[in-house]
Amino acid sequence: MAQIKYDAWQRLKNSEHPVCIYGTGNACEKILGIFEKMNIKCAGIFASDDFVRDRYFKGFKVQSLSSIEKAYGKITVCCAFGSSLPNVMKNISDIAEKHTIVFPDLPIAGDEFISKAGLRKHAAAAKSVYDRLADVQSEKVFEAVLKSRLYGDITLLDDAFTDPDSDFLQLIKPKPGEVYADLGAYNGDTAQKYIDMVNGGHGRIFLFEPDKRSFRKCVKRLIGYDNISFINACAWDSDTQVRFSQASGRQSAVSENGGLCAAKKLDSALNGEKCDIIKTDVEGAEMCALAGAEKAIRKYRPRLAVSAYHRPYDIIYLSLYILTLREDYSIYLRQPPYYPAWDTMIYAI
Repeated sequence: MAQIKYDAWQRLKNSEHPVCIYGTGNACEKILGIFEKMNIKCAGIFASDDFVRDRYFKGFKVQSLSSIEKAYGKITVCCAFGSSLPNVMKNISDIAEKHTIVFPDLPIAGDEFISKAGLRKHAAAAKSVYDRLADVQSEKVFEAVLKSRLYGDITLLDDAFTDPDSDFLQLIKPKPGEVYADLGAYNGDTAQKYIDMVNGGHGRIFLFEPDKRSFRKCVKRLIGYDNISFINACAWDSDTQVRFSQASGRQSAVSENGGLCAAKKLDSALNGEKCDIIKTDVEGAEMCALAGAEKAIRKYRPRLAVSAYHRPYDIIYLSLYILTLREDYSIYLRQPPYYPAWDTMIYAI
């Protein structure tokens, strides 16, 4: 790591080659805004061949990589999207062999970016978590995720990748008849995997999904199974209403610009019933979701699978919060194959 002197944004600002953005959409728009504030010149925007077409984005003609290369030769690529698809990750790796490629930190929730100053500020908390990690793989993930996000260097992640289904099976060890809570159920895909893992021998299942379109898909997928409670609400720390932006995916999140949506504690849904496994993926509201399950966690010590990538220091502060609820948890970190470091998981066992 010593050879990387600057964080991701400074690497882009100090680049000796033209900086071109790979990808369009919300992330590209956000990057262009940051470029303007930091006085970083965007030399062009390109997309994968299937998405080039004859179009413009924010005043830039969207080009192919080959046309960008023809115009500039060697470039610095600022990547404006993420992917876990093997063919897309391979394409990104191939580009990285020819050009410098930077994935700047763009948190899915909140406005804070990871920085050297931020890491220094949170150093004591980071050490507290690192000292409690349960195995060497967790230590590897902790370092790889934070460094890759800081420097925008995805190559730091490659040795930390593990298979997410295997991780869930090996660490959570789901068994027939258990009570499972899926907070942020999306279209029911993770609940379906859980049901398949126990060969349909599941016990009671509680599914929380606030996005209306995703909720309908979730119900349609799983309506044929018994013992499932479908809850069209945000997993929250109280029973209330919150403003929620309905966007059917990663853009669906609690937002001041959204409409009113039901919010509910898992503890309220359980009503004192035992819970064995809790999975959360709630687009940056993980702390609230866990707080809303505090009684169940303290009383029953369910195994936890908590998404920890929506905010820059999630793997630090979500881990610490879990340990305040139950000091006897063992904390494991795992990183599925993903450029950049998305879908990072905390497993509390």
